[in-house]
Amino acid sequence: MGAPVVIDRVEVVLCRVPLETPVDLGIITVEHRDFVLVRIRTADGVEGVAYALTRGAPTDLVITDLLAPVLLGKDALSIDERVDEMRRAMVTLGPVGIVGRAISLLEVCLWDIRAKTASEPVWKALGGSGEPADALLVAPYSSPTESHAAYAERLAPLAAKPYSIIKLYPLADSEAMADRLAALRRTLGDDVRLAIDMAWLWRSSDESIAAVRRWAEYDLTWVEDPHVADDWPTIKALTDAVTTPIAVGDEVSVRAVSESLVREGAVDVLRLDATTIGGLGVFSEIRDLARSSGLRTAPHAYGEIHRHVVHAWPDVGPVEVFPPRSPTWGVSRFLEELVLPDGASSIEAPTEPGLGLHIDWDAVAALALRTTHS
Repeated sequence: MGAPVVIDRVEVVLCRVPLETPVDLGIITVEHRDFVLVRIRTADGVEGVAYALTRGAPTDLVITDLLAPVLLGKDALSIDERVDEMRRAMVTLGPVGIVGRAISLLEVCLWDIRAKTASEPVWKALGGSGEPADALLVAPYSSPTESHAAYAERLAPLAAKPYSIIKLYPLADSEAMADRLAALRRTLGDDVRLAIDMAWLWRSSDESIAAVRRWAEYDLTWVEDPHVADDWPTIKALTDAVTTPIAVGDEVSVRAVSESLVREGAVDVLRLDATTIGGLGVFSEIRDLARSSGLRTAPHAYGEIHRHVVHAWPDVGPVEVFPPRSPTWGVSRFLEELVLPDGASSIEAPTEPGLGLHIDWDAVAALALRTTHS
């Protein structure tokens, strides 16, 4: 890659976005979302940026206090070396969980710098072809008092757009979920592809098998995260017992967990998140393993980052997007969010160097709970 591009500064902002519409999940109400934004600057002024939800963890302090000192003064373009050094520095804590998330975000920043230095988008730096990407829409939340018919009518204008899949949030009662799916099919028709994100709700394969079989008539594209990802035997029991595809892997920070899901044949679709699993490099390696087993890989959230893995490789996708200016997601408060343009049937590959994240840092400062740097 030529002369070293020296890392000069690492800055991290923890910001809180109050939600215009609080999310009532029954047992809790989500009134805000906390994001961490990471910015690595090189001595010659190139900046690499990444962002993700904190999930309540002090990721910013892990980056500033534990990991940034390992990076300062080093070559930003030698990504594998930098990641190895960070992992070795964390050997007593383990490079997973909150530490794994912190390493992942820093690694994504380094890819942003590498691509900007080469004057190419990240998907090209990953060796990709830049094919257009399909979009998966994360459907709006429903309120506990909203009828199934009213919810279906609210989704109808979104379903009219050519999203490849619309992903629904679950209802705890499987019969109520069946009633909702029936209402959606009556309103949206049979051509709209639907998926359900169960958010690790079920505890046993008996419970999940009964529910997924109950929903079979509604032709779901997949049921996502029915069980916690490290319980591959339970997941495999479900996958083997139903015809509906099973997709698992959101939020996983332990590489061996994702690899076990593939090697044990526990899933039909492997979900991966570069901001938790170790970065874009680890995403690529696990994707190769999944492809060799005939599995498709689908990225989790953060479409502004993950669009690059979908544009890079035809067996990865679709890109997850949220409704424009979603009042329950909140990134539009500080970021130029990725949306499916009106009239478009897919998302075109960006030509801008790097990730192409457009962040309003003044807005970030106004939302900041804490700003730290090394």
